[in-house]
Amino acid sequence: MKHPVIDILEDLVRIQSVNPHYGDGANGEMELSRYIERFFRRIGLPVRRQPVAEGRDNLIVELRTGHPDSVLLYEAHMDTVSLGSMERPLVPVIRDGRLFGRGACDTKGSLAAMMYAMEQCARYPELLRCDLVLCASVDEEHAFTGLLKFLELDMPISAAVVGEPTELKIVASHKGCVRFAVRTFGKSAHSSVPHEGENAIVSMAKIVQYLQEKMTPELGRLSDALCGPATLSIGTIRGGKQINIVPESCVIEVDRRIVPGENPHRVLADIEEELQGWCAAQGIKCAIEPLLLDWALHTPPGNPLVRRARDAASALGLNSGVFGETYGSNASKLQGIKGIPSIVYGPGSIAQAHSREEWVAVSDVERATEFYMELARTFR
Repeated sequence: MKHPVIDILEDLVRIQSVNPHYGDGANGEMELSRYIERFFRRIGLPVRRQPVAEGRDNLIVELRTGHPDSVLLYEAHMDTVSLGSMERPLVPVIRDGRLFGRGACDTKGSLAAMMYAMEQCARYPELLRCDLVLCASVDEEHAFTGLLKFLELDMPISAAVVGEPTELKIVASHKGCVRFAVRTFGKSAHSSVPHEGENAIVSMAKIVQYLQEKMTPELGRLSDALCGPATLSIGTIRGGKQINIVPESCVIEVDRRIVPGENPHRVLADIEEELQGWCAAQGIKCAIEPLLLDWALHTPPGNPLVRRARDAASALGLNSGVFGETYGSNASKLQGIKGIPSIVYGPGSIAQAHSREEWVAVSDVERATEFYMELARTFR
């Protein structure tokens, strides 16, 4: 017999909620938020909308049990990446114990499990030792504006669990990132007389070599026991207008992954200082533009949230270890901006997120539901 949480997940998958950043045909999160709102209003829980952008609202649900000094937040995002080349992305199919569909893994499986867990907790609120809040947020897959807007409410939150595919592992640490663009400036000229111009692409080639051969190797000394080393990756390059013109501009976009303990603002400042100094010595004219600064997550093993999470996992026969990840999540904003102890936990594997055959194990969703319920009952 199918678990009720799987019915919820199937409903969520059927609703297209592609982030508008991913182009024409992306519906955004509004229809999905309406489904969630109807779900909770049927069981009598208060729901409020928080506008983030036009047609895009966070949805906040509160289960108040008389413990205002102990508030546990469950957070999961509603948006997905593009439908891509999935054959039937909005038709949930269960095959070999796996539920296929866009967002099934990232992160509608977590969202469905949190919704069902909250519904069950609402049936017996006297069993909880904390107040419970659910935030279904927008825009995690692009710029985190939903979670950042939620933080503006300044709600008293004692601890948070962010739903992402962690293979039912308690993730208490993960990397953050510093993304920036580097632009070189040259002088255009006809390609028949290149010596009369300054080639911005040639200048950029020198910068790329410096990043790869000088700055990247030095990151090996920055390593976290759970998350691994800091890294640097050049993701895009654009330069020139046509083949017979010496290019006057070239730009690259760089992704620097930071580890717990690093400050993203300080990291960017150090990169700017080093790179600008080197370019000046080489006679290269360049500018550096910040694109995204995101904190790393680190919640110590001795934190009460981590201890309660381990106890809940152990009681259910699940993995009770503490892990780190290389990717990022909304958890780092909760901790980095507001100091809220946070972990990441959910069904599925990051290997299936965004993939052509996105799926989540049905049993993982069911076990995640049990974990969220057990943690809500025991957290205080």
